[in-house]
Amino acid sequence: AETGRRSSLGAWALLDHGLHQLYGLREREITIAYGAHGKPYVKDRPEIHFNLSHSGDYVLAVFAPVEIGCDIQQTVQGTRNERIAARFFTETEQQAFMAGMDFYRIWSRKESYIKCTGEGMACDLRSFSVVEDSTQAQEVYATSESSDIRGAKTYFAEHTLPGYAMAVCYAGVNEIQTVWTETDLENL
Repeated sequence: AETGRRSSLGAWALLDHGLHQLYGLREREITIAYGAHGKPYVKDRPEIHFNLSHSGDYVLAVFAPVEIGCDIQQTVQGTRNERIAARFFTETEQQAFMAGMDFYRIWSRKESYIKCTGEGMACDLRSFSVVEDSTQAQEVYATSESSDIRGAKTYFAEHTLPGYAMAVCYAGVNEIQTVWTETDLENL
């Protein structure tokens, strides 16, 4: 529980840092509101979109001019991955997994997508696919009927650290540049 609290506090510290670096704002100067399924957003600042995630020793904060979601997963190899894939992955995703696509790469994409839409775990994870026929797909037209980004093209950006998979999902007309910056929370 203590590690979870520290990670959560770290994510909010990273949010404050990002807001300051990108928008000249501090977290205490804005109002954070929450969507119907708990997705946080900056009230009265529709140009600022952000999302937070944490796992293991890392926290992740992302910012964009469009709806965005992110996920970081500490990777642990085990037999549960096959059972989880069978339960939550679409047929196409299961085929990609069986063909060698990393389980955590698929899972972090799915998590980032449902966070981007704001649906969270209220979304049926089998109602959309984050892979195409190719296991190398970077862009996916993943849509969900109850999403505010319904019909929009969704893009994924991915990053890896040893023992972790990270994915960012954002919706929009065009691909946007993704810049990954690593910082030590103790330096914030």
